[in-house]
Amino acid sequence: MSEVKIFKFGGSCLKESNDLEAVVQRIVESTCEKTVIVVSALHGVTDRILERLERNERDSIPAFVASIEMMHLEMSPALVNDAYYYKFQDALSALSDALLDNCENPSEPSRVRAQIAGEQMSSVAVSAAVGACGIDSKPVWSEEFGIKIHKVKGESVIDINSTIESLNLPDVPVIVVTGWYGMYDEVPALLARGGSDLTATSLAAVLNASEVTIWRDVSGVLALSPRWAIPSRNLPYLSYTEAQELALFSEPVLHPFAVEPLRKEGIPLRLRPLHDPSNLGSCIGPSIATGVPRVRAIGCLPHLVPLTMRLSGVMSVAKVVADATILLDRAHVRVWSLRARPNEARFLVSERVASLAIRLLSESPGLPTPNQGDTISILCLVGESIGSNFSISSEIEEFARQSDLELTHLDEGKRDNALHYTVLNSQTQEALITIAKNFDLLIP
Repeated sequence: MSEVKIFKFGGSCLKESNDLEAVVQRIVESTCEKTVIVVSALHGVTDRILERLERNERDSIPAFVASIEMMHLEMSPALVNDAYYYKFQDALSALSDALLDNCENPSEPSRVRAQIAGEQMSSVAVSAAVGACGIDSKPVWSEEFGIKIHKVKGESVIDINSTIESLNLPDVPVIVVTGWYGMYDEVPALLARGGSDLTATSLAAVLNASEVTIWRDVSGVLALSPRWAIPSRNLPYLSYTEAQELALFSEPVLHPFAVEPLRKEGIPLRLRPLHDPSNLGSCIGPSIATGVPRVRAIGCLPHLVPLTMRLSGVMSVAKVVADATILLDRAHVRVWSLRARPNEARFLVSERVASLAIRLLSESPGLPTPNQGDTISILCLVGESIGSNFSISSEIEEFARQSDLELTHLDEGKRDNALHYTVLNSQTQEALITIAKNFDLLIP
């Protein structure tokens, strides 16, 4: 097979017509024989579809679908004259049908069909813009490409081997593929939100690509998430493990499982700014750490609520934890941290779903009523081998003692390449600045 490169453009790179122009320019600049483009839905489309599914108002569906159509036509005027415009119309009809079906009989299949229409329409719009520049391009949907999904520890991921077996790779220089979904038992199934990252890296493994580039609206991976508005250093290189640790606790770095398909062959993953092609951004690859371990980045998960269950002597900790975990999982309540001791079990859940979690646990026979604690944040300090370096944790705890920070080490699930702490939610910003300054992560 000829050399293949993978480009991924998310919704944040598909907001305005000038974004699409930049997308096309990055594709034009690619010197590779074959470029596979993975796209998300246009910015805001998935959220609009989800909102429409919740409202479930039949009469206004035609107007809604027309507004989605107009949004794509304004973004990509070349669409109406493109050879694959019929595919756009098919996706638009599928969206309308799925929304109508969901009004009559709300179901997960109709919700999935409605949501994937966003990616399908986007793929045709982007391909049309590329084709208008004289480059032979074809939009290919996940089911046509042969993308298969399976479950690993309850999570939907792309089945690399099955996808290789069912692969249908068109013979054109540029292929625009839908992200975020694939086929599971012959029906469309979604990956987690942000799953287009995983689509891109999985296809890199399937096609043995030379590299993957995820184009974004920020300069690369920063030591602190841009959401905190704290000027921090760009990280030119991260190991796969560092990136994965950071992805779990810092949005919008990367889908948490995105690096896994790349590890075996050591395929590099680049995160670069769409509108600044001279900026090489950040590269993620195999570990090349040398010297003394150091903290390189800090992820943060704010607005978490501790729910503590006190156990009587006759209660089995293992059974209480198992029953509570199953109950919360069925209600799609994510447990971010779990601590089990002989007389208590503590769950950390998002503040947004804390009331639901408390109600579910309180109403369940055999489970003690949980006590709600003060809202906290988890800080995830990332760096090769820092988890087994006593001097770093000692240093953190020492300057925490010298300040007013109520920093508590999370000792459950020790990890070699990360240290986890909790801090009161009200102290989150102060803690990030203090720790980042101590480890020279801020821009001077």
